[in-house]
Amino acid sequence: MSHTSKLPVYLLLVAISVGGSLSYDVPKATVKVNSPKGFEVSIPDEPGISLFAFHGKVNEEMDDLSDQTWAADVVSSRNGRWTYRNRNQRLQPGDVLHYWTTARFNGIDYHNYNQVHVVGQGDSQRIDVNGSNGGRQPIVANGHNTFNIYVQ
Repeated sequence: MSHTSKLPVYLLLVAISVGGSLSYDVPKATVKVNSPKGFEVSIPDEPGISLFAFHGKVNEEMDDLSDQTWAADVVSSRNGRWTYRNRNQRLQPGDVLHYWTTARFNGIDYHNYNQVHVVGQGDSQRIDVNGSNGGRQPIVANGHNTFNIYVQ
């Protein structure tokens, strides 16, 4: 083989090796169901992520990428996580959250399609701010009291 015929093969090998190093796996999202209403979907923060996007629908599969009830971009992480928060949707045990997420990693968008979360009985977190224990409020996580705090 001459030098000119080796060049296309060499360039192809370089392109394949560079293309393989550009892949990124979006972390599996964590879903938290809040009580009496709301939910959160998040991924852990890591160097290189500059945006997190959530697209979702409850109790219906999404037919295409534009078929969703919620679509939101989160532009900053907080407490080590990129979190989409929905404060209005009431989810019941047995509801199915269909969703997909995007992470912008080093300027390129990567997706995690066709995700499903089934809401379970002990799935919710509740912070009861309307109690009447003299300011002492129970924190309930996954159906269990964890500790009490004082609300002033």
